[in-house]
Amino acid sequence: MVTFYFVTMPNQYITRFHCADPKESPRRLPAWLDCHRKPVSMILRLYATLIFCWDVLIILVQFFLTLLQSLFHLVRPAKAKSLTGEVAAVVGSGRGVGYDLAIQLAELGVKVACIDVNTTDNDLLVKKIQCAGGMACAYECDVTNKADINRTVAAIENSLGTISMLFHSCNVPSARSLVTEPPPIEITLNVGVVSHFLLLEAILPKMKKVSHGHIVFLTSVAGVSGLKHQMPLAVSQFAVQGLYESTLEELRIEKRQHTIYTTLVHIYPFIITDHCLNDIRLRISSAFGRIKSDEAARRIIACVRRNELEISIPKYLLFFQSYTMERQDIVASKKILCVGLCNIDIIQVCDAYPVEDSDQRCHSSRWQRGGNASNNCTVLANLGARCELLASFSDSSTFQFALDDLQQRKIVFDQCVYHRGTQVPLSTVWLSLATGSRTIVHSNPNLPELTLEDFKKINLAEYSWIHFEGRRNTPAIVQMIQCIGCWNLDPENHNSKVTISVEMEKPRHSNLDLLVDGVDVVFVGKDFARFLGHMSARETVEALKQSHPGPYTIICPWGSSDTIAMDKGGHVYSQRTYPPEVIRDSLGAGDTFVAGCIFKLSQNERSLSTVLEFASRLAGRKLAHFGFDELC
Repeated sequence: MVTFYFVTMPNQYITRFHCADPKESPRRLPAWLDCHRKPVSMILRLYATLIFCWDVLIILVQFFLTLLQSLFHLVRPAKAKSLTGEVAAVVGSGRGVGYDLAIQLAELGVKVACIDVNTTDNDLLVKKIQCAGGMACAYECDVTNKADINRTVAAIENSLGTISMLFHSCNVPSARSLVTEPPPIEITLNVGVVSHFLLLEAILPKMKKVSHGHIVFLTSVAGVSGLKHQMPLAVSQFAVQGLYESTLEELRIEKRQHTIYTTLVHIYPFIITDHCLNDIRLRISSAFGRIKSDEAARRIIACVRRNELEISIPKYLLFFQSYTMERQDIVASKKILCVGLCNIDIIQVCDAYPVEDSDQRCHSSRWQRGGNASNNCTVLANLGARCELLASFSDSSTFQFALDDLQQRKIVFDQCVYHRGTQVPLSTVWLSLATGSRTIVHSNPNLPELTLEDFKKINLAEYSWIHFEGRRNTPAIVQMIQCIGCWNLDPENHNSKVTISVEMEKPRHSNLDLLVDGVDVVFVGKDFARFLGHMSARETVEALKQSHPGPYTIICPWGSSDTIAMDKGGHVYSQRTYPPEVIRDSLGAGDTFVAGCIFKLSQNERSLSTVLEFASRLAGRKLAHFGFDELC
């Protein structure tokens, strides 16, 4: 016989069962204990019910109080606090929303510590703030390195004082980063997540010590809804939201939520025009609209001054965790890249050309961003194309004029190369109202030309067309073209081939070296054609095709005369010009013609006659107006 013991109470109350005799009934608990079991159970159930009801009541009361408070603040927003004298660390200040945050904080009397790894952009920002009367210092810091952060925080405290505000925006993506090849996973997570912990570890304890501070977490739409093909970015942005909530809870438990404030900002990058005009197209674009980055920064600061916990830019999109975009995801049409010069033109409009050793007053004067490739981008942007400029930039404060103009026109220049201690390329231009012609004197003392290494930093998958302005660095340009040729020959890039065009304008023999295999379209300037000894556009086209045969289209505009072109099959096209009744500004007319051709050809226009007609009319309109703003 097998005996089992089942323990239901302390050892003195052991019930024994004998399996051999199923008819034997188990012993009952003592009567005095069994009689109290039901009342105790009922009391416990009643207690649990009361606790549940109390929790529900508290939740309802808090809900309605929060609702009433929100409605009140909707009608009468909370009074904005003063930021004068605060010390703000803006991480990622070199460009984007961080750039505008630093400028606007300085305008409010905040001492701004501009932190970025891009020292060139950061130094230019600090100079701009200081010229406007603000107080700012630039700090180069790798926010994924703990020692570097501690060194930077110590330097800020020595120069500006204890950090009382922290804005972390270095991992808020632009639309460009959402539609191109993502960076390595480790870099994304280190910059987007680990850096937050390291910065908080260095700054938050000191905020607690003085019982004063405000931490602003900037994240993107990826922190609200995941993004297909962008898992590392989505993970890092979700983590920022989790870190914000954990920090807020920690401060609440320590009863510091009213002395150290936190704000979580969701930025929807496809709305911010300064970073992604035309990068991402919405099905109903008019319903969403566009917001400039400076306006986004202004809204962020306004919410920070009211100590709001969580906001989104734009505000109403916080309630939508899924959104519809063209082609089911974030989609970008590829860009047109123009490689060449960007300079500043100083333009004097005169009734007639000045006589030597004379003193006269000009009709009008202006500054204008110039350079062939730079002008090509201006025209393409005016036509609505997505374009980018690749050029050498001076770090001189004077060059900020060109940078501001590029940004205003939504021309991407992220890959441009800055050179320290170089002078700004200048062109002094005299426009004669009497003849409609112009005389240009160029100055470019020490700005280096682009190198092959500079070009290799770009991602060819982003571009459908790359145009090269023929310059003195012809060997490097040839290598760049060969680099694109290798890309086009790769079977994996069959659906993303890049069209190549070159412009030969300046009178130098080295331009002929640009006629290499892989070039699709060649633009020949009148000055270069005459330098070669040709007296007409037709003679130029036929001679170059004969001396440098190949499957490329060649186009030669001949000033006020006709334009001659020959396609890959050897067919010749002639296009007349459309000069206006009064020629006001011929500066950049040739660049306008080239950009018009590229624009039409990039839209898969198969008729070369249609392309030439469009470009000729566009150049004619340019001659009738000063600058490029009235072409479209």
